[in-house]
Amino acid sequence: MSEIKLSEQLGAMAIIDELYQKQQLLLEHLDRNVLRDKLKENIKNYYQTKGQFIDDSLIEKGINLWFDKRLRFNVPKRNWFMHFLALCYIKRNILFTIIYIILFVLTLINFAEVTITKKIKSNIDSTYNHILSAKSSLNDLNRKFLEIDKHSVNFAQVPIKKLKNSIIDLLNQDNISSIVKPGADLSSIAQKDKDILKYLKETDYSIKTKLSEVTSQITQLQELIETDKKLTKLIQNQEFTDASKKYPILQNIVDSIIDSLNQGQTNIDTNRIETLYSSIERAEFLEKKIESDTKQLLELNVPKSDMDPIIALQTSLLADLKDLNFENVENYQTMMAYYIKLAQTNLTLTIVDHPDHKSGVERTHENTNGKSWYLIVQALTSTGKPTSIWVKSIETGETKLVEMFGQQVTLKSFNAVKEDKINDGHIDNNKLCAKPKGRLTFNCPNSVKSGRILEW
Repeated sequence: MSEIKLSEQLGAMAIIDELYQKQQLLLEHLDRNVLRDKLKENIKNYYQTKGQFIDDSLIEKGINLWFDKRLRFNVPKRNWFMHFLALCYIKRNILFTIIYIILFVLTLINFAEVTITKKIKSNIDSTYNHILSAKSSLNDLNRKFLEIDKHSVNFAQVPIKKLKNSIIDLLNQDNISSIVKPGADLSSIAQKDKDILKYLKETDYSIKTKLSEVTSQITQLQELIETDKKLTKLIQNQEFTDASKKYPILQNIVDSIIDSLNQGQTNIDTNRIETLYSSIERAEFLEKKIESDTKQLLELNVPKSDMDPIIALQTSLLADLKDLNFENVENYQTMMAYYIKLAQTNLTLTIVDHPDHKSGVERTHENTNGKSWYLIVQALTSTGKPTSIWVKSIETGETKLVEMFGQQVTLKSFNAVKEDKINDGHIDNNKLCAKPKGRLTFNCPNSVKSGRILEW
């Protein structure tokens, strides 16, 4: 002990004394009965010093309450973060589910973004390649245009010059000289690449439109040059010059085409002039046919008095042939065959004498109350065979090829036929008119008039 300083010894003794005091207090607290008695005594002394009376039961109740709170553990108040961690731990199953769902959704969103990114990159590549292809096509068209531009032009200078200027303007528009193919780094996909794709698509559409226009105009240019060649070859042909003098329609159409070209029109059709020029041989053949038909009728001794309808028919056709119009050729050929056959045949206009057919008809005109009389007749050959002839109705103006028609006669002639049929039911004198060979008209008595009808 002599080696330890006095101050240290006193300090140690103070600590021991303090620990002893604490031990005694602890023992007092641990001895419940002693502690209760002491508390009860202290409470009574307190209220007695105050001069107040207090019931023992109330003191006992207060002591029990004090012991009740004394045995409780008062946890220190936690902050919001500790509360949050505790709640997360308690709800950890639900929290993990939510986290998994969020991670899954984020994965899907990321996958969709990557897919869209790749699609945009792919569209950029394909659009850019399409632009390069279009530029190559434009270069080919430019070379083609330079070759076409070497051709000489005679008549279509105005529209061809206009087309050439338009093509040159289109070819000089460089839409893609500054376009550089974008990189393939997926990390760069954002609004920038979308803007690039939009710009490329707009450029592609513009070039595609220009390519279509240039192609169309070069096609028109080629067609115009071919038209110019055809016109030059045709007009400089001596045979065409001679033919246009005989058939002025040829020169008129050529002049019309040249006028259209001088006005700048590009849609020129030379098919008509070529078709008409190729039909000259047919027109010349038909002109010879007209001469041959006339000669044949004269050989049949057809008098000039009967030639009026034929002359009118031939004059009309010759006028059409001057315009290289062949619309009425078929009608002419049909009528000429009819007239030639008519001139070659003996015919008799015979009154119809049959129980199933009328032999005559009386017409009453409503406007004047006048009357007309017609005998129903047929044109018969020498063998008695009916033949169809062309008849024009005096009532309707219609012309038809018929075997039976009504021939206008006087009342006297009509009544004579009527009485003849009443006598025995037959017409004995049924011959009305006759047409010998070499004639185109019938020789009729004065009782026969010119009017004819087709209906009764």
